[in-house]
Amino acid sequence: MKKFLIVKIIKRTPSNTLRVFFYKWLLNYNIGHNVKIGRSLINCKTVTVGDNVIIRHNNNISCDMFSVGSNTKIHSGNTIVGKSSFSIGENSRIINDHFIDLWNNVTIGNNTWISGRGSQFWTHGSIHTKKGNKDLEINIKNNVYISSNTSVSPGVTIENDNLVGLGSVICKSILTKRNIVAGNPAMVVKQNVDWGENW
Repeated sequence: MKKFLIVKIIKRTPSNTLRVFFYKWLLNYNIGHNVKIGRSLINCKTVTVGDNVIIRHNNNISCDMFSVGSNTKIHSGNTIVGKSSFSIGENSRIINDHFIDLWNNVTIGNNTWISGRGSQFWTHGSIHTKKGNKDLEINIKNNVYISSNTSVSPGVTIENDNLVGLGSVICKSILTKRNIVAGNPAMVVKQNVDWGENW
């Protein structure tokens, strides 16, 4: 409870320099150089933030371990909450108003975008949550682009170099590379596409 109150006070601090200072020296968060943290709540047991990271206003981040790679940006209004851990790699982006449930871990790789608005990532909610007999972690690998309003089910892995179209519902893992994935339920609609160059 005391830590939560400290975090709320830090969130209201008017200066980025002071917010970073208080997160580092009051809460022992490991924060790199040239980091900008907006008026966001970051309440985690362990925090590691690389260099040149930007975390904008009105994010609610509450979890066990929170790790952000260098040159990554987390824009405004995102909710990243639960009892487990969240990790995002280098040169990645989370844009606005997404929800990430951390009942189990969520890992996002390098050069990956959670773009637009309103995507949801769920790591619990099935009978397997109670039984504990299935891996419900979400693993989104490198060079993945996830468009607005995508929903990702517990236990999903998305391999490198995939693009997920608007409004997709991903119920099963995408274990091959260089695809365009779309639909409800989502499926591969085009193969052997370098979305970085051709989309």
